[in-house]
Amino acid sequence: VFDPRDSSTAYSTNPALCIRDYILNSRFGMGASSSEINDTDFTTAANICDETVNLKDGGSESKYTFNGTVESLESSRNNLTKMITSCGGIVYYSNGQFSLKAAKFVSPSITITEDDIIGNLSVTTRKSKRDNFNAIKGILAPTATNFIPADYPAVTSSTFEAEDGEQIFIDYDLPFTTSTATAQRLAKIQLYQNRQQILIQFGTTLKAFKLAIGDTFNFTNEKFGFTNKVFEVVSWGFENTSGDVGVSVTARETASSVYDWTEAVDEARLLLKGYILIVV
Repeated sequence: VFDPRDSSTAYSTNPALCIRDYILNSRFGMGASSSEINDTDFTTAANICDETVNLKDGGSESKYTFNGTVESLESSRNNLTKMITSCGGIVYYSNGQFSLKAAKFVSPSITITEDDIIGNLSVTTRKSKRDNFNAIKGILAPTATNFIPADYPAVTSSTFEAEDGEQIFIDYDLPFTTSTATAQRLAKIQLYQNRQQILIQFGTTLKAFKLAIGDTFNFTNEKFGFTNKVFEVVSWGFENTSGDVGVSVTARETASSVYDWTEAVDEARLLLKGYILIVV
């Protein structure tokens, strides 16, 4: 795959580079043109994927890697959805270009206050029970089983279970992840993101024009008791409110704790549940 960081073409398990290649490939991918790629964002994502994470039992690994086979019979949309699980990221199309954000907390660069609001502000404080969960399980394709799918250790939280009054699992499969430690980190991010449940929608000045999907900002609003509360942009677009051109923003709360991980489990600790491993 091509690496825009140094213009080299070589074998790589970096998810950002593999996703970039799939979007561009006209034979088995999406066939986009090079002008439709935001290489600034893909470079940032590739650097995040290459960061080193220390393992609990010693050693280290890349933060995110991509390992597996993309099936050409699958729709490109389904393939891309599965591929981005390898870095816990999001791919979006804006201003004629594809961008990728890999899972990592990035400190806010701007602050939006009540003075910047030019439209209605709505706040949703909690998801419905139907959309809520407090535990995650799923499968990966670990090297320990010669890539035969197996369960990764479930990620749960007694605190979240107490809040909900019961344990609520969702399945979160990671078909392109081979490391149990990585699988648990990705599952933990999904779990803790889900518990960041405050969603805000508002119209604001062009001050928010510099924001993109996945970016964070501080939000201060005395009425709702928010002081430099961090939110992540889910969507945005232009709007016209009372003759003023502004930006409509939808954002959800986030925190650096969503991405923290200090208890990574080494791959050798994988529990094989319901599978037989045959070594020849």
